Amino acid sequence: MTSHAKKTAKLSLKRLLLANPWGFIIPVITGIAATLAGVALLGVSGWFISAAGLATAMGVALVFNYLTPGAIVRGLAILRTAGRYGEQVTSHNHLLGLLRILRLWVWDQRVANDAANLHQQSRGDLLQRLVSDLDQIIRWPLVVFLPWIYALLSYVAVSIFAYFISPTLLMPLGVAALLHIVLVPYLCGRFASHEVHVGQILGVHRRSRFVSFFSALITLTIRGRWEDYSQRLGQLDERQRKTEIRIQQAVSLGRLLSYCVTIFLLACSFYLLAQADDTTGRWALIAGVQGTWVVGFVLSILAVNELVLPLVQSFVAQGQSQVGLRRLNQLHQDEQAASEQPINRIEQLTFKQWRGYHAPSGMGSPATDIKIKQGEFVWIRGASGSGKSTLLASIAGDCLSSGDAFINDEQYPIYNNPRYQAKLSYLPQAPYIFQQSIAANLHLGNPNASDEELWAVLEAVALGDWARSLPNGLETLLSPQGRNLSGGQRKRLALARLLLRRSPVLLLDEPFDGLDKATIETICHSLENDYKPDILILVSHVGSRIGDSSRVIEL
Repeated sequence: MTSHAKKTAKLSLKRLLLANPWGFIIPVITGIAATLAGVALLGVSGWFISAAGLATAMGVALVFNYLTPGAIVRGLAILRTAGRYGEQVTSHNHLLGLLRILRLWVWDQRVANDAANLHQQSRGDLLQRLVSDLDQIIRWPLVVFLPWIYALLSYVAVSIFAYFISPTLLMPLGVAALLHIVLVPYLCGRFASHEVHVGQILGVHRRSRFVSFFSALITLTIRGRWEDYSQRLGQLDERQRKTEIRIQQAVSLGRLLSYCVTIFLLACSFYLLAQADDTTGRWALIAGVQGTWVVGFVLSILAVNELVLPLVQSFVAQGQSQVGLRRLNQLHQDEQAASEQPINRIEQLTFKQWRGYHAPSGMGSPATDIKIKQGEFVWIRGASGSGKSTLLASIAGDCLSSGDAFINDEQYPIYNNPRYQAKLSYLPQAPYIFQQSIAANLHLGNPNASDEELWAVLEAVALGDWARSLPNGLETLLSPQGRNLSGGQRKRLALARLLLRRSPVLLLDEPFDGLDKATIETICHSLENDYKPDILILVSHVGSRIGDSSRVIEL
């Protein structure tokens, strides 16, 4: 499954199965191999029971032997235990691979989503929801798929055993297999699959309600809404309880039906293997059928009954997986078709009635007319909260906007447009610093930059002396999000990364915040000389030499 396929295709259980079919087949094959090895090893440890039972079964004893049924029970126990261990061991790597596929798919949906809506996928409740959904999905192979395979294989094995006892047993075995493996799980699913979906949704809703309860504790206290909120929580709890009762009723009904099928199979088997003696009036086994093998057959049927019982509640895991897939598919985003209109060189930027705003509040900057020519520096000023940063983000194509944008007098769509954004560098108020070395962070701006260029750009933002004082210099590892740096250092390091790009358009949002006059002077000198862009748009509440020489736009 390629990255592009994950972006454009929705998830389904069938798709996950076909993504790595050997991941489901190998656990079954290895489980059988583990079973044979377990029989050999554990059989040696209990050789006295196995050998005695086997010798009696192969001999011509005329009395009933209790050792052979014991050996059969031991063999079935070995079969079940070894199969379970083989399943757990061999499915581990496959489940990790499946989890990797799902995580990559979720990441691709985040990348394909609008930049303006990415903040909606960064909240803790959504991240917790993703983890919960993935946990439900990866249980599907072990709880739904493999138990069905084991039940099917056990019926095949018992059918082979039954054929050597009496071929007439195959008919009731086939009917019982159809009822156990197909009909009973289907009826349970039809009866309560809807309740599983409702229960999953109610569970998420109840958790969010309890979280919002604690976050709104002060508001509830002041406004005296305890009774209303408590009543709504009580209603949710009651609905959840009723849903769980209906699910358990379906599971109990399915188990009862499975036991009835097993009893029906045993009754049919006794009817086919025994007949009434006309002289004594007693039931006896038909000619050619030994009582030892009949007891073994009965015990194997009881063992198969234990394997088919989990299928009764497989609809629960099936429903939970489907809910998880549905919730993950809510993140599905088709790739947006970017404008094919090429941009060779930006000589002029024009914005008419241009306004940037945030979804879903709609708050943003006022509608403004802006015209910027090549070689011009612009300083956007205004009171706090006037929308300066939002306007700059909309010019960068990272924020929703209204109005018309023109590049070289030609109207051009700029929102989330890679062709346009490749021509500019944008420094937001809170730039991101990666948990990599200083050099690796700088190389994101120019992967081919030499060490001399890295040191030069650090000098341009007044970070050269600081970097040289570090024991590892450019190879110093930074903490996640640059937490071991000050706010000014983080912003200057991000600015150095942008300067390495040599973009013709440079957008800076509060680049001098928290810096001293000498550092501001150093950065201004760099922007006016070695790293001078064709167009510079600056948002700052701090005066500077660049601001003094720029055209001012007041908001």
